[in-house]
Amino acid sequence: MGYGAPMPAITVPPPRTGRDTRARRDARAALIDVLWDARGRRRLPRERELANAIDACAPGDLWWVCEANSGGPLYLLPTREWLTALARFVDDTGARKVLEIGAGDGFLSTILQRRRPRLSVRAVDDFSWTKASRRMTAADRREFAGIEFSGIQPSALVERAPAVATIEAWQPDLVIASWAPPGTLVERAIRASTRLVLDLSVDGDVCGNGDKTWRFEKEFLDGALEDRALCRLDDEPHAARATRATLYFGRLHEQHAVTPRRRRAGLDGVDD
Repeated sequence: MGYGAPMPAITVPPPRTGRDTRARRDARAALIDVLWDARGRRRLPRERELANAIDACAPGDLWWVCEANSGGPLYLLPTREWLTALARFVDDTGARKVLEIGAGDGFLSTILQRRRPRLSVRAVDDFSWTKASRRMTAADRREFAGIEFSGIQPSALVERAPAVATIEAWQPDLVIASWAPPGTLVERAIRASTRLVLDLSVDGDVCGNGDKTWRFEKEFLDGALEDRALCRLDDEPHAARATRATLYFGRLHEQHAVTPRRRRAGLDGVDD
């Protein structure tokens, strides 16, 4: 969300989610205090602090706080420990120029720049999701009819610019896509003028388009970058976490390659 705004308000969850008890409201309020400070700025909490606040919430209330707050939707929920893992990962790649695409409010780029001041970090977004309706499907509009949601509020760091054109012009060493919107953004980044693309997503069709990206050469990043990540889907953070971290080799990388698809009669869409 924007900086210096009031503490975000949360729309009351719909009745179908269960009785909204005092204990449930208090747990949501405590989670809000972990995610934002008194001036409405996003906080970078400790992992244990955030995990404990999530655990105290009723099932589904984490998602609701992240989606239905007045400051705009939250997806990835960085912590200090996870940021340390990200910074070390970036160090290991040798990257000097980092570009975040589909950057939303720019929080990820902001905290990375602060942690690694010598990096050149940029963030771009097309600003389409500044209107909540642009991120909602027809099913969403039916399910949440009458409920007002807020759009993403980009910080001053985020440039309104096309992702692929920026990659081609700037040629960053590393591109980061965190919770890319449904579509081909990650695939187009992999095919552009960069060495590495870090895709932070979740299983299923929530982010990007796995059917388009899986064919590219990649590494699955087991370890702290994945294991310590928290996101809006982690209702039980001490049991399991939803984030998947994948490093793709972009067009400028020596290992960049695409698994070919061969189409034969009767076998369309079947790969060797």
